[in-house]
Amino acid sequence: MAYPNLDELRLVLHKEGLLNKAIPLRTRFGEATKIKEVRDILDLQTPTVSDLSDMLGVTDSGTVLAVRMDLNSGVDNHKKSVVAGLILRGVLTRRIPNERIDTLIDGGNFNSAKALKYYVDRFGMKGMYIMSYLFPKDITVLLESENFRIIKAPHKYDHAREREFYEFLMDRMRDREFNRNKYCLWHAKYGGAVEYPFGIEIARGITTPIDCAVACLGAGSTLEGVQIPIQDVFAENGLPIPAIFVAEHELSPLFAKNIHVESVSNSVIPSNTGNAGTYRVVSELPHLVIGPHYDEINPLLSRASIARINGVVQYSEVDWKATQVFLAERGISVGNSSAANISVAWRLASERRRVLTVIYEPWRNFYSPVKT
Repeated sequence: MAYPNLDELRLVLHKEGLLNKAIPLRTRFGEATKIKEVRDILDLQTPTVSDLSDMLGVTDSGTVLAVRMDLNSGVDNHKKSVVAGLILRGVLTRRIPNERIDTLIDGGNFNSAKALKYYVDRFGMKGMYIMSYLFPKDITVLLESENFRIIKAPHKYDHAREREFYEFLMDRMRDREFNRNKYCLWHAKYGGAVEYPFGIEIARGITTPIDCAVACLGAGSTLEGVQIPIQDVFAENGLPIPAIFVAEHELSPLFAKNIHVESVSNSVIPSNTGNAGTYRVVSELPHLVIGPHYDEINPLLSRASIARINGVVQYSEVDWKATQVFLAERGISVGNSSAANISVAWRLASERRRVLTVIYEPWRNFYSPVKT
């Protein structure tokens, strides 16, 4: 099968008059995401929304809807549209394609790395990803290939694990010899902005009433690219505006320090957390819910976006693990942060809330201990 290339994408954008820098980038980007040829080249579809209310037994009290990012074609996680959007942004700003640029680079965690790997393969390019030194070889080997390289940032801070790989990426991109053939996507800075039009699509497809949207928060692409667009669409349509809640592990209370913490019972959560040996132990981490930040809020996340958050709902180790087991027993495989999202949504729905959340990814085998 012959895949498209970035020259084809540029040609479509040129034909539509979207390379004209006199038009604001946000306007051009939003228009580009509506063009079928652009979406076909980037392999983009609007994710489905599943109603989990019956499965969770909350139909008499509330609602739990889940945006199914785990069912995305090609990349089974929520970073697919983020990376696609960042590549589209690069073409709209005329940074790529460029005969001198053969490598796309960024930094972050597994899901965004997997999405970038998919697109460099699709567009016949090379890729490079900066990750934490804490990622073991059995995980990075799942990403590495002849044209996709993982670089682990050196350990630098005791209490700033995310800052380590972002700073290392910035330092490398300041080196002219290193950056001469690379285009950096900078998803920690621009991810939410490029996700926003796709979040508008999701919001316009919601036909069941909701009064809140809840999700974990890391770089911020779900806040800025799903939750805030939902608020904006509901406001545009004259509907009651859903509250935005952050699901936050009680062992990593970043937003809970400054934003109101909702008091929500967890009595609905089952007690069965599965086999204690199901999860690998990483002594340097307080827990294994990867993606949401452990040590500090993304400093590139705007104050205006943070101000849109209405409250925080904290969850425990038992909450997310028991929810993960419960869903697995009913045929739905979810990753750790997705289980955290659903556990909080479940608790809110049991108190008569109509909740929308996100399933980011399926369960990954690397969450389990390595077999020797």
